[in-house]
Amino acid sequence: MGNMDDLTLNKFKENIGLGTRPNRFDVNMVIPGSAKGGGEFTMTTEVAAASLPASVVNPIFVPFRGRTLKIPGDRQYGSWNFTVIDPQPDIQQLWQNLHGWSDKINDHVTNETDWSPEAADNFTANWTIHHHALNGGLPIKEITLYNCWPTMVGEFALNHSAADQLSSFSVTVEYEYFDFEKINVSGG
Repeated sequence: MGNMDDLTLNKFKENIGLGTRPNRFDVNMVIPGSAKGGGEFTMTTEVAAASLPASVVNPIFVPFRGRTLKIPGDRQYGSWNFTVIDPQPDIQQLWQNLHGWSDKINDHVTNETDWSPEAADNFTANWTIHHHALNGGLPIKEITLYNCWPTMVGEFALNHSAADQLSSFSVTVEYEYFDFEKINVSGG
């Protein structure tokens, strides 16, 4: 049985400190250079909502004499979805740039790709998500998604009755895998 002294409010505060906040993050996003609008962008305010991507190790079920043995299977990564606040066109044209990248992968008109296996730049790029501490210092989590490419640049809603709102759109990217390159425990 656990120690009842560990179930106090003071012990709880000691264990979590000030905690972390889900609103302290940025995304370093690269659009391959040969795509229209290609280049590197750090989106500190444009990405309005995102979750750190999930990974799953599915079990392999092996029946044995009326019981089931569970063996770890292969790791799988799901799609990564996030919401972008559309910035002013004179600042960045993210919606257009992401569509330009998608168009290079598969053209809207010809249904062909502009990339070849011999191309100097690939149609994928690595993206990094930083989760920051309360003091805004160095990231406490840094997750790199390897070989990202957009599978969906979402709809861009226009509405005459929309008041007191900023325009936004959703993006879905696929990637091969991710890793934690750095975890800064001090947050400073």
